[in-house]
Amino acid sequence: SSCKKPEDLAGRRVITSYPNVTKEYFVDLVPEKVPSVRFVSGSVEVACSLGIGDGVVDLVESGDTMRAAGLHAIGEIMSSQAVLIGNKHTTHQDLVKVIAARVEGAIIAKQHVMVEYNLLRENLPKAVAIAPGKRSPTLSPLDDPLWVAVKVMVRKDDASAIQDQLQAIGA
Repeated sequence: SSCKKPEDLAGRRVITSYPNVTKEYFVDLVPEKVPSVRFVSGSVEVACSLGIGDGVVDLVESGDTMRAAGLHAIGEIMSSQAVLIGNKHTTHQDLVKVIAARVEGAIIAKQHVMVEYNLLRENLPKAVAIAPGKRSPTLSPLDDPLWVAVKVMVRKDDASAIQDQLQAIGA
């Protein structure tokens, strides 16, 4: 692409679902040659490949969809985060607690994976030392009483190393 920095989009066509933020950004950046900003609802990352835009402004979490469309980031307009705010004076405290617990559960689930394996029962203390889980592993008996089935949550970032260690003790 010929665009290496946001200024390269001066006077060109920019597609976005956030036209006001986009216009404000470019008015400050290149006031003498603000790009033509067009609103598109939905998959803005396909705009360039369809020939309707020279660049896009979009929300990006990981960048996977952007890269899959053959695009790359040339700048950042803003950094944001989602925040859950509860009114401590609400008459719906139970509902606030339920929503907060669900959000926390979703965050934890996104950061963890479930590892399942079978193991000789005698090696269970070693396995628990390697991967204790959030509270403790879930154990299920197998037909062979010397063996046990184990399910445990581990952080995604650590999963491969933990699986290697578990395999080394016979899992």
